[in-house]
Amino acid sequence: MCRFALAILIPCLLASTAIRAGETFLDERWTLEAFTDALGGGPGTGPAALARGPVDVLCGDAAGNLFLAGNQFIDIVTPEGQRRHLAGTGEPGLRDGPAHQAAFRMGIGSYYGLYDLACTPGGELFVADSGNARVRRVFQGEDGWRVETWAGGGKRHLAANASARPTDVALPGTMALAALPDGTLLIGTAQGYLRVSPDGERIQHGASWPDSLALPGKASVRLNLVSGDADAAGQAYFLSRGPDVVVAVAPSGAVRHLAGIVRAQPPKPHHIGDGPPREVFLDATVSLAADPTGRALYVCGGDEYDVRRIPTDGVTHTATLMQNGRWYRATEHPNRSRGGAVFRPDREGRLQPEGRLNVLLVAPLLGRDHEGTLYGKLNHWSGRSQYREDRGLLPTRVFRIRREEP
Repeated sequence: MCRFALAILIPCLLASTAIRAGETFLDERWTLEAFTDALGGGPGTGPAALARGPVDVLCGDAAGNLFLAGNQFIDIVTPEGQRRHLAGTGEPGLRDGPAHQAAFRMGIGSYYGLYDLACTPGGELFVADSGNARVRRVFQGEDGWRVETWAGGGKRHLAANASARPTDVALPGTMALAALPDGTLLIGTAQGYLRVSPDGERIQHGASWPDSLALPGKASVRLNLVSGDADAAGQAYFLSRGPDVVVAVAPSGAVRHLAGIVRAQPPKPHHIGDGPPREVFLDATVSLAADPTGRALYVCGGDEYDVRRIPTDGVTHTATLMQNGRWYRATEHPNRSRGGAVFRPDREGRLQPEGRLNVLLVAPLLGRDHEGTLYGKLNHWSGRSQYREDRGLLPTRVFRIRREEP
């Protein structure tokens, strides 16, 4: 729901938070910049900040290209800042071949209608084509950009340790993707993950999810995956909504429960807060982005109105960089205001209802580029909230959220 109706608060100028690790504190500073989907309207191609077009998810390659998916199109934004359609006709369907003639059914039939993409450093793009229950590959061939089916479309279900041709295997509509640096693709499903070789010749059953992730009273684990990513060391991460947890897949293939309490719902805890990753309650999560260094993940929690930093060591406390899930302490619920009544958090993340209006209403995180810069989206109904005190009104719905070194 966060992608369609909910919101998170992201500080316009910077956020600085202390992350507890024994006696060590780490400050992170962020700044926002306009990126694409012009508020005033514009063509679908041209300079990214002046171009118009919805974005539901994005990722980037090592050359500086960004790949954006929305409305059954995949766009590219080049390192020079030019946006154009790369693949898809805009109409749902199933067609491989030249990219401009290809057809997808992204987000159709998936959990909460969410999209997922995975970029390799070398410029390949993998698409979770949920409506067709396939993974599609977008790549640059000798005669231009092309689309092909990389996995799915078959009838075989893999048992533990089994393998097959990727197109012989049946895939679910709800899946998440993580591309490893060597070109291996991990496909996360409700029960576990599958591993596709870099040459696309074999798909293998990787591992089932840990039994500890089963909801109370349930005999088996079933995750509703909404997002995936991987870091430069080859560790992959998958985010589930209901139960709201993060699962990590090590380069060895081993899986572990990284973050989020597994609990029956409702009721929800009234106080959410931060703490050791497996002891925090994540609420209605929608998207995840990995720091390429492998130090942390950034998770968007829809019903918390926040972006949370989750250290990958499993011990260091989580920290809320943007809002803190305590919107009920504000004078007015930020999602209800539909305007400028949003407030700057203090250094500890608490809202200051009498503070200056210098935050944006953004929903959700869309992904990251190859260097780890995050991107967020402003919902169409909250245009009056995109105000920065030092710059005034910013002109795009999609923003670059750039981390500054301490």
